[in-house]
Parts: sequence; C-alpha cells; structure tokens
Amino acid sequence: MAQPTEKQNIAQNAAEGCNTVTFTATDGTVVSFPLDFLIERGAIIADKINGESIADVMGCSNQLWIPGFPAKYFIRDIAKIDFTREDEVPPLPDFTDDGHDYTNRPNVSCKAEYVGRVGEPMVFEGWADDFDKRIVAVEFSLDDGISWTRHETTGADAVRWVWWTFEWTPQEEGMFAMKVRSVNEDGKASPIPAVHNFQVMA
Repeated sequence: MAQPTEKQNIAQNAAEGCNTVTFTATDGTVVSFPLDFLIERGAIIADKINGESIADVMGCSNQLWIPGFPAKYFIRDIAKIDFTREDEVPPLPDFTDDGHDYTNRPNVSCKAEYVGRVGEPMVFEGWADDFDKRIVAVEFSLDDGISWTRHETTGADAVRWVWWTFEWTPQEEGMFAMKVRSVNEDGKASPIPAVHNFQVMA
C-alpha cells in the first residue's frame, strides 16, 4: 500500500481541524505557525539548494523555508513536526521591513549534549557567519539574555564561516538554556539567538 505524501498528511490534518504546526529543532528551539499561513505561502522543508545538499551550503540538515517571510524565522535542523488544534492560532512575529529583515544576520547555531553533570565541563559548539561581514565575537547567556559573556573571534574574515567552541562547567542541577548570538564588524548582534536547552544532573 502506498504511503501518504507530506502534502496529503497536511491536507488530512487540516480536514481533521488542525490549525497549528509546531516545529522542534535538534537544539531545542520550538516555533509554531498557523497551518493556513504555511499552506498559503507554500512553505517547504528544504534539504537541497540548487541541487546541492543543504548541509554543504548552509551547514544544517534541513531548514523551513517560507516564501516572502523573513529568513530569521526559518528554523533549522527540524527533528519533529506536530499538527494540533489550538483554541487560538499562534500570532505571526512582528517585524519591520527595513530592507535587511529577510536575512537573519549575523547567523549563529549552537549544539551540545542534552544532559550534563555537575562539576564536569560541557562543550558547546556551532558556526557563525554574516555573508559579507566579518564575525568579531560570539556571546553567551544563561539568564535568558539579561547578561552576555563575550568572546572575541581571532583570524575571522568575511569569506569563511566561524566555527566556535565554548566550555562551561555547571555547578548545580537543573534545566538550563544556553543562548548564543554572534556579533559582526558593525557591532550588530544576531536578531534571534540560537538556544540549546539541556539538563544538568548530579
């Protein structure tokens, strides 16, 4: 028996009253959109760009692509998609079209283990780039962006992506979220930081 296509699955969910699609990335990022909005815009999950693997071009395994919508809202490395019916559909993010809002620049990603141990170093890593701008620093926050720890990049240029690593040793148990943003040579930081959610155990 033939398996249903993704479009058929979406149509079936819509027929059953689904109005919300929630994407969860491997780094713990969660983004929800109205189903009608995604269908109207012709949203896709891309794993190739111009016939090339998206991993070689963008450094990720896949990426949500919504035509005519700012790229900074395109979630990468999607691991799970949930179709649900909500009492209120999620609102679309507000943004101002200033000519630069259709790119998430500077870009940044973050990954690490999902479980750490008290007193044992955890290594976070990822990439950062800003097309034609040089990345001069990567910043980290464990208090939801209230404060940031800055680390300058060395030898970075506008041609190559920056691959960064950051080591942090947890001192207590609990659930944590590491936010990461990159900063370009103009002093502009990532408009949407990368977030890695993890647990620390004794």
